[in-house]
Amino acid sequence: MIMKKFGSLYWRISIAFFLTLVFVGCAYIYITIHYSDRYVQQVNQRLNRNIAKDIAASTVPLKDTGMDKKAIEDMIHSVMVINPSLEVYLLDTTGNILAFYAPEKKIVRKSLNLQPIQQFIKTGGVEYIKGDDPRHSSGQKIFSAAPVVSNGMKTGYIYTVLASEQYDAVSGALSNNYLWQVGLRAIAITFFTTLVIGLLIIWIITRNYRRLVEVMEKFRQGDLTARVKLQSTGEIKQIGDIFNDMADVLTQNIEKLKAVENLRRELIANVSHDLRTPISIIHGYIETLQIKGDSLSPQERTNYLNIIVESTEKLQKLVSELFELSKLEANQVQPKKEVFSISELVNDIATNYDIISKEKNITIKAELVQDLPPVLADISLIERVMQNLLDNAVKFTPKGGSILIKTNQSGQYVSVSISDTGVGVPETDQSKIFDRYYRVNDFVEIKNSAGLGLAIVKKILDLHQTSLHLQSYENAGSSFSFQLPAYTKN
Repeated sequence: MIMKKFGSLYWRISIAFFLTLVFVGCAYIYITIHYSDRYVQQVNQRLNRNIAKDIAASTVPLKDTGMDKKAIEDMIHSVMVINPSLEVYLLDTTGNILAFYAPEKKIVRKSLNLQPIQQFIKTGGVEYIKGDDPRHSSGQKIFSAAPVVSNGMKTGYIYTVLASEQYDAVSGALSNNYLWQVGLRAIAITFFTTLVIGLLIIWIITRNYRRLVEVMEKFRQGDLTARVKLQSTGEIKQIGDIFNDMADVLTQNIEKLKAVENLRRELIANVSHDLRTPISIIHGYIETLQIKGDSLSPQERTNYLNIIVESTEKLQKLVSELFELSKLEANQVQPKKEVFSISELVNDIATNYDIISKEKNITIKAELVQDLPPVLADISLIERVMQNLLDNAVKFTPKGGSILIKTNQSGQYVSVSISDTGVGVPETDQSKIFDRYYRVNDFVEIKNSAGLGLAIVKKILDLHQTSLHLQSYENAGSSFSFQLPAYTKN
């Protein structure tokens, strides 16, 4: 739990911010110490730039043969006693050290580089220049330098280190104390204040992110109504909107899956029932024929066989319709559109149903508009649509009734309608008759219907980007109509 908490975005940003502050603080300390030390040295060099010149002008003892080395060493000792921060050296014209006052072992250089000394003398000491430290093989220090002139000739140099070893020791101790008392305290206060303010700002910035995570967690745990509600703008708001859209799509898909699952269960139940009835009839009459085969009259045997054949045909039709509907719903059927005459198709179908209509004493009539343009559609699928609609019309129309097939042109479309004088569909059922396995069970004539015909019609017309319309009144008949696009040559 603790690892999960500290693994959150807030704590990761906070730790990164803390480490950044530590790095910046250390860099600040280093830069402050470095440039403060350089500033002090530059000030010290500027203030004491003439000290070597003064020593060279007033205190260098001379002999007839040149400089008095013993007297110079005594003079150097006197200067260093008066000002312990100085180290004074006498150099010849090539940079070799001639005289100094210090234990021999403390001087590690025998000669010094003259270039910084000459640069110092040339600029008058106004520039920040470091020269060799005689007491260290590679170190450098601020200095003051001046030429030693004897009888108008330069005989050497006075080289004065302005920060002696004793000065460095005292200065280092004081600097450390100063840093602890002032520098580190100031940095600590600044660091703490910045850290608190930074953490607060990070908390405010990541607040919406935490809300987003909480909503996502609720949604993951099953709360499908959880949505992100943010008033801010920017990337987090965009992420929240994207999540909301995604959640809406997922919720809709889940609802569709639930509906499909319920439909699947209903389908299995209905299929089981519809298959059971003809199978039971077939099984019962075959069993009767086996048991009473010799005792049955020829008429009874013929009736039994006819019933078995009818039940077999119903079973075959049900399986065929189920297979057809399943292919349509699985999008395995794609319309192969072609140009054909709808009037010719209507005449052919009306002729095919002529025998069926006469057996039931029903009149089928076609009213076709002349010079109808051809349509662009899948002729076999449209034929299936009209067959299913005519099957329903014949099934629902009582003896002595009539069925009318009409065609018409409406703008860029050709419309087809099939009307009957049958029992009609109650208004409460009209919105449900296109659902598969929905049957208006109040009518005895259609109780043996599988309830798949209109569902197949709707799916086929959906593939043609058109729809089926119904006008029906109870006990006054029904009229189904649809439209197809007229074909025009470009």
